Amino acid sequence: AVILVPPNCLVVDTATNATIIELKEPGQRVVVAAGGVGGQGNGEVWRRSRSDPKKVVPPGGTERRRLELSMTLVADVGLIGHPNAGKSTLLRSVTRADPKVADYPFTTLVPNLGVCAPSAVRPGRQMVWLDIPGLIDGAHSGRGLGLAFLRHTERCRLLLHLVDGESKDPIGDFECINRELGLYSQLLARKPQVVVLTKVDLPSVAHKAPQLLESLRKAARHKRVICISSHSKVNLMELQQRTDSLLQQLEQAK
Repeated sequence: AVILVPPNCLVVDTATNATIIELKEPGQRVVVAAGGVGGQGNGEVWRRSRSDPKKVVPPGGTERRRLELSMTLVADVGLIGHPNAGKSTLLRSVTRADPKVADYPFTTLVPNLGVCAPSAVRPGRQMVWLDIPGLIDGAHSGRGLGLAFLRHTERCRLLLHLVDGESKDPIGDFECINRELGLYSQLLARKPQVVVLTKVDLPSVAHKAPQLLESLRKAARHKRVICISSHSKVNLMELQQRTDSLLQQLEQAK
């Protein structure tokens, strides 16, 4: 039997939890279970019955497997962070996407895609951004919504790691998310990140922003750290330009 699936379909053997293949290109084919040898019918048995002691060859050799087929979204940039870190608000601010935004956790229940306007970076240049539902401690093992959507993050070339400036422990939040990424997949743990401190339009965040940025640089062990406000548009253009520049560097490094 032939089963038609869309591109970016992940095929997983549920018995071993092993990924068999990811079908990325239109027309790509794979045999996931081989058919057996067919048996010989009544006519053949009648013809052989007088001279052949075997008389019949039964069917057999068929493979049986239980498979799980799932889709993965493809984007240049993935937005990750704790619930209420400002991921959906940022996506609304830099793209035409219209994800649900509210002042309570887990507002985003499904991934949202948006395309940055080419004029925001370079003429003719587009970036696809993916808003992933908020991650929490234990996401790699199924807590919250993380396990259902972390696979989409693996397909992103770059991660924007949003850190809530209003959080009681921004550095702890940052380290918690990175720990969850590593426990889920070493591929995710190695993805390049830009660390984004959010909500700097709030006075309570603005006065401690310089100290938080320095602490985040030390925790991240790189200098790709920036503070933004999606509501007041602080540093949004710079964030898009830096993101586009980093994507170009990743393309050239291939």
